[in-house]
Amino acid sequence: MSLLPNIIFSVFVVATFGFFAFNVKRIWSVIQIGQGAMEQQPTSWKDRLHDLFFLGFIQPKMLRDKTAGVMHFFIFWGFLLVSIGTAETLISGIFTGFDLSFFLGHGLFYEIFLLSQDLANLAVLVAIIFALGRRLLRPPKRLQTLSDDSKKDAYIVLGFILTLVATALMSLGARAHMGMIPGTYLPFSKLTASLFGSWLGNWQTFDTFIWWAHCLVLFGFTTFLPFSKHQHLIWVWPNIFFRSRQSRGRLQPMEFDEDAESFGVSKVQDLRWKQLLDAQTCVECGRCTEACPAQSTGKPLDPRKIMHDVKLSMHQTAQNEQGQPPQNLIGDLLTKDEIWSCTTCGACMEACPLYIEHIPTIVDLRRYLTLTEGEFPEELNNTFRNLENNFTPWAFSHATRADWAKDLNVSTMAKDKDVEYLFWVGCAGSYDERYKKVSRSIVKILNAAGVKFSILGTEEKCNGDTARRLGNEYLADMAIRENVETLNKYQVKKIVTGCPHCFNTIKNEYPDFGFKAEVQHHTELIDQLVASGKIKTKDIPQNVSTTYHDSCYLGRHNDIYDSPRSVISATTNDIKEMPRSKEQGFCCGAGGGRMWMEETIGERVNQNRAKEALATGSSTVATACPFCMTMMADGIKGEDAEGKVEVKDIAEIISESM
Repeated sequence: MSLLPNIIFSVFVVATFGFFAFNVKRIWSVIQIGQGAMEQQPTSWKDRLHDLFFLGFIQPKMLRDKTAGVMHFFIFWGFLLVSIGTAETLISGIFTGFDLSFFLGHGLFYEIFLLSQDLANLAVLVAIIFALGRRLLRPPKRLQTLSDDSKKDAYIVLGFILTLVATALMSLGARAHMGMIPGTYLPFSKLTASLFGSWLGNWQTFDTFIWWAHCLVLFGFTTFLPFSKHQHLIWVWPNIFFRSRQSRGRLQPMEFDEDAESFGVSKVQDLRWKQLLDAQTCVECGRCTEACPAQSTGKPLDPRKIMHDVKLSMHQTAQNEQGQPPQNLIGDLLTKDEIWSCTTCGACMEACPLYIEHIPTIVDLRRYLTLTEGEFPEELNNTFRNLENNFTPWAFSHATRADWAKDLNVSTMAKDKDVEYLFWVGCAGSYDERYKKVSRSIVKILNAAGVKFSILGTEEKCNGDTARRLGNEYLADMAIRENVETLNKYQVKKIVTGCPHCFNTIKNEYPDFGFKAEVQHHTELIDQLVASGKIKTKDIPQNVSTTYHDSCYLGRHNDIYDSPRSVISATTNDIKEMPRSKEQGFCCGAGGGRMWMEETIGERVNQNRAKEALATGSSTVATACPFCMTMMADGIKGEDAEGKVEVKDIAEIISESM
């Protein structure tokens, strides 16, 4: 028997997969133009491998969208099973007559394998036909806005997979008709082969033709994949493995090099390699865009486009052999309005099934605009000036920071540091007239429960969140280091905050600056006090309905959803959830420093959210954040519902019901 066909086929296999490996290595080298190494995090390889298998194989985020999730589930898991048969096909082309019965025997195990191939190929075939029909006849909005090139790419990939599983079914069916393998376990394969091959009258010829067609399509798909936007099949695995396992709300501190010509990110070489891996992994499915509150209200920000533009610039930079100046992300690809529209709410990162991290890239771009170019919205001049002079975004004297507590007999750490908790009041709780009432409510609750606490008073300064998210890392760094010095001076071990932004920054970012403590948001502590019986509430009133607005920095960034709802349930038996709640909650519009910026493009984010809250018919909108309280109150006022619906912090609701 001639070995020439086997040798020719072997050359095809080696050339195809060698070219595939070459291109994967080439793309990986392009990603390495980014800065730094893997983020140093206290995370074991065991934890990362757990994430890799759970998030990569179970894909919990995909299943949130029932239609697309189930479809993708069948394609993914079916394709994994089909790949076993594909490996058998390739080996049989190199070693004539090979099949898995050499390892599995001709009994039950081989029969299970054949049945798995029959069902898996059918499942993928049906799912691909559904996916094609969905895209052609009734595509979701996020797919309608794809570029023509992206749509074409998707059809090519779906066509490849459709042809692969169809030819696999026909090949198995033809072999079953010839008696080469048991046909009892291949009903759908036999049916498919009969529909397409019976007219030939020669199963051997049909099998040979289909076998080669299957292999050539496989070679074509393997060759095309590294050039396709669907190469997420390759990059999602390292992207999940190397993802940040810390809070989504954490930003990495920026190093200040005295010799640096610029700060922040203006071109792709300034980004970290993991950020470039994020961009390379992006399949442009549009889930991030669909979830983005800025995009939903007519702003120019599109998280999908951010990743696309970074990827485009990365490859253009790598291919630039003419010595031309590197392409700028800002100006050449991204506009300033795009960058400043972000509320850093984390909806894009929550929605992404590939665990891409958009916020760090956007903030790095802001750092460049703020620190290097001095290009930021005009109204932020006052905000930065206040932060520098008064240690708060408000234009109030720092000397008055503790005036809200003058008549409450609240001690300061300077006078009494032998306490269980430091109550971190925050700028809003110290200066904003409306939120001072929340601070007083928290004090009332802590006193009633017998919790011993002190405040820092005038030693407390802005936590740094506002400056950091606006790109002014210099101001943030200064405030954080001064606060850390104060906290360490008093050896603070436990903190309760009145604001999710203070909570997130102190808990997740202060450890980078040398301070770590047990940090709780006031809703968490109140929940514990109510559950333990240290706080008694009145009988639950009837006909009092409440809807709760999730703070992004409490919920999505720190996974605190149950405590606020548990506290509310102690005061009412009628909690009405908004359609967009918990992980899918909608931003109030004030995060990312947007509290201090004018909203001049599209619909106001808080107006959009207020309409949703009012639609529940609730008499009270509960919040747990000073920014959310302000934005929801303004939104309700804008809907002419002021006086009809109250906006209250959860601490106020509990305080009034004690």
